[in-house]
Amino acid sequence: MAKSVLICDDDFGLLTVLSAIMESDGYSVDTARDGIEALSKAIRSQPNYPDLILVDHVMPGLNGLGLVRELRACKIPSKIIVLSGNLDEDLEAAFKLMNVGKVLAKPNGITEVAECAAALLSQ
Repeated sequence: MAKSVLICDDDFGLLTVLSAIMESDGYSVDTARDGIEALSKAIRSQPNYPDLILVDHVMPGLNGLGLVRELRACKIPSKIIVLSGNLDEDLEAAFKLMNVGKVLAKPNGITEVAECAAALLSQ
């Protein structure tokens, strides 16, 4: 059975590109356009949580940091990769404290997503 990925990004073009990348590597993909939708989908998927959640940081409603905080508070065990163009050392450290598997900077990190996903999911 294919590993499942939930991709959360408010940029439709990037959401499409990331979905295509992950699907071409054999993942089952679901998408969300903001943090609230992603949180809702993750909670509703119980007990079959996504194996991996890709999270943008800057989104309307619930940003990436808030989303990861809520996912962890709900004890959702999915691996998480953050992919954002608005990173600094403090934000990256905050994500790491919440057991995020990898933090990647846009746009260069997009090319690393599939490789990072495979590495995280093989652990």
